[in-house]
Amino acid sequence: MERDERLAILRGLPKVELHRHLEGALRLATMIELGRRHGLDLPLDDEVALRALVSYTEGEPRSLLHFLTKFHADWYRSYADVERVASEAVCDAAAEGIVYLELRFSPEHFTRTSGLTPRGVMQAVSEAARAAAADVKMQLGLLVTFARERYDRGQWRTTIDLAAEMADQGLRGVDLAGDEHNHPNVLFADILQRAHDTGVLGVTVHAGEGTSARSVASAVELLGAGRIGHGLRACDDPEVMAMLTARGVALEMCPISNYQTGCIDDLQAHPLPALDRAGVPVTLNADDPAIHRTTLNDDYDTAVTRWGYVLDDLLRLERNAVEAAFLTTGEKQELLERVEQGYDKSRQQGLL
Repeated sequence: MERDERLAILRGLPKVELHRHLEGALRLATMIELGRRHGLDLPLDDEVALRALVSYTEGEPRSLLHFLTKFHADWYRSYADVERVASEAVCDAAAEGIVYLELRFSPEHFTRTSGLTPRGVMQAVSEAARAAAADVKMQLGLLVTFARERYDRGQWRTTIDLAAEMADQGLRGVDLAGDEHNHPNVLFADILQRAHDTGVLGVTVHAGEGTSARSVASAVELLGAGRIGHGLRACDDPEVMAMLTARGVALEMCPISNYQTGCIDDLQAHPLPALDRAGVPVTLNADDPAIHRTTLNDDYDTAVTRWGYVLDDLLRLERNAVEAAFLTTGEKQELLERVEQGYDKSRQQGLL
């Protein structure tokens, strides 16, 4: 089967994505338009040069630090700018066949150079993303991301409280991201307890991406993470794998991202299949599709072509994602029925 045909089939499968950053999902055309409007000092008249600055190109250094240089915080000058990128990100995800998306974003990122407020950004993202999701018949949850290296206890407490207040406006949880090496989990136990104490916010933590299995364990044990972003290195410690399995803590795995950031040397050697075989609840995600120049279907294609996954294997990952979603029991059941119906249709058609 040709790649284009395979991707078209994968696009038709109803998918659940738990790990996608809004900041890494901006359309290039939108960057150019906003950059020109705001007079940014970037090669806005040279699409090739701009793309090289804001997305990964094969042959570049594969490291997390280099990858992070692709993020720019100066596209936004108004809440309308924020609303636009949020709406477009949701529509683009729907075009990939995603029926439930948890879209995470950093209010600090959007306010860094814009003069906007965290409250205003959160309201803009919520209103625009939820309106777009309703238009494309997608279920949506929003997560607030905090960067370890930008820890501001007072601001984080305020943002967590606001997220809790906005639970009825789609805010489902918080996400801890950033430099694990220099800002370990132990520093954030108190502030993430604040999120747990709200009673309405889930907690997911980037851990074990480029560090160790112990970082994954401490994210669960010290920070109470209900899910782990990436979690690659969990595969190095059978006790950590057993703990994740026993507690039902899902790993939000992003294979192509992990290759581009240098966390793995070859997609064939990605630990997801081994973790899957061990019973760890693993899920597939795109992470920052605009920066990776991918869609979620490319990660699914990796599972099919590199690991030999078939339809039933992909459905198992979907079920993991539904169970790990920051949704109520009733919402999970409705979502699972929608996903399984779509897979049944593909099975009847003899696809994959």
